[in-house]
Amino acid sequence: MEQPISKRPSPLRAVCCAIASLLMAPMASAATFQIELDYMVETGPGAHSHMPSAAEIATVVQMFACQGHTLIVQVDDALPHHDLLQLDPNNSNNFFGYSGEPDSYGALKSTWYDHAGQSGWHYCIFGHRYETKDLQGNYIPSGSSGLGEILGDDFIVTMGGFLGEVGSPFDRASTLAHEFGHNLGLGHCGSGDCEFVGDGMPNLPSIMSYSYQLEGVRSGMVCNGLVPTEVAGLFKEMDYSGGRMCSLWEALLDEPLGTTMTAVDWDCSGGVSGFVAHDLSTSGAGWCDDAGFIGVIDDLNEWASIQDVTAFKSAASLEILPMASCITAEEVAEMRSMKAFCAQPTAATEACVSAKALFVTAGASPGGADGRCQSPYPTVAGANAAATNGSALFLRPGTYDETGVVTLSKPMWIYAVKSALIR
Repeated sequence: MEQPISKRPSPLRAVCCAIASLLMAPMASAATFQIELDYMVETGPGAHSHMPSAAEIATVVQMFACQGHTLIVQVDDALPHHDLLQLDPNNSNNFFGYSGEPDSYGALKSTWYDHAGQSGWHYCIFGHRYETKDLQGNYIPSGSSGLGEILGDDFIVTMGGFLGEVGSPFDRASTLAHEFGHNLGLGHCGSGDCEFVGDGMPNLPSIMSYSYQLEGVRSGMVCNGLVPTEVAGLFKEMDYSGGRMCSLWEALLDEPLGTTMTAVDWDCSGGVSGFVAHDLSTSGAGWCDDAGFIGVIDDLNEWASIQDVTAFKSAASLEILPMASCITAEEVAEMRSMKAFCAQPTAATEACVSAKALFVTAGASPGGADGRCQSPYPTVAGANAAATNGSALFLRPGTYDETGVVTLSKPMWIYAVKSALIR
């Protein structure tokens, strides 16, 4: 694994402005996000373009629209192709601010960025590769899919090491959403410290997790047996997490309880037993590697956590920020060698999901219950009242003493893991 950088006459011009129409009732926190996107084009031998298609952009636009947000992506200039975007030779923390070479991000931004000095805009380059620093202090080409400032305005998508040197349509769309997520303050491991938690949390159903960035959330969760197939429609392929999943204590994993949705063979022994200790997130979806720290890994309501600093901070204040380098082609190959093959989904504009995963725990406090695993409903009747059509109720082990007759008044699924008794 590479050492992440951490603790920052026009050619072909095609302008595509994708604006999300609000397909759901606007939320109180509805916001408008704006990205100017330029892309590199290689001509001559080995010609290829890093330009994302309108369909790929629409996939990400729809992802935000389903949460009541408007995302504007202005696909703008075709840039000269550079095989490697240079890192500041005197400061390895300075990638986005370095402009000392024509093939540096800063030089390209100063030439091609149309919204310099304007608040509320982010700048993205779809390029080939970028330069990084390895553990020995050497500057080397990165195989990373991208790099983004944390709570900043700059990010890149770099698929030079992926399929056809440009990645698949899903690679490009999902990585655009992933890198932009870093600008909005999201990391790879929910609210945890990635050094200890790892980048591939299985219970963070988000394209921010290495487990799902290039595999899709719904496809990845089903393929890895983390959710019953019947209710896979509770998840979209491309999404940030809504924070509904249960925490996992790696020192005492209950395999029959699993994700509290379905039993899981957490230690990869070939069968479900009892309690096991196992690291789940070091190698992403290939958790059978079991090479990291044991701890607690928690889902995060990422949609409630995003913030756009460009709306209230000046460009001058967004210099040399912490950065997140993202999954490499080599890491993808390693992950796939350690697990069953999971086919990548297609990049498609997905319908919004109104059905919910609702967790129920007998005797839980009713105060503030909203059906998330951390604030479950105490009764089946209460969960039923809150459910929408197609929702799924997941009952923790226990005895549910319901008052009177509970009528499930809408089409939904109900799962009782281990030994849940309703009477």
